[in-house]
Amino acid sequence: MRKKRSRKYILIAKADINTFVKYRSDNYLNTLTFLQKKYTKFCFANIYSNTGSDKGKLIYTFGKHKGLQPAY
Repeated sequence: MRKKRSRKYILIAKADINTFVKYRSDNYLNTLTFLQKKYTKFCFANIYSNTGSDKGKLIYTFGKHKGLQPAY
């Protein structure tokens, strides 16, 4: 039995007024583009690392108006 491959990033995004979605991805920029196309009321996303010593830490935030920014 093969072990399931881990993705590099986890994105948690507010897709609508009451809806949050979670995606695992190797390329967060393509995933952000996908979210903007799929969810018209997409507000923001938090991007977490899923590998290495920073596993589970917030590394980027993306806002509808401010764009992609490093985490505080």
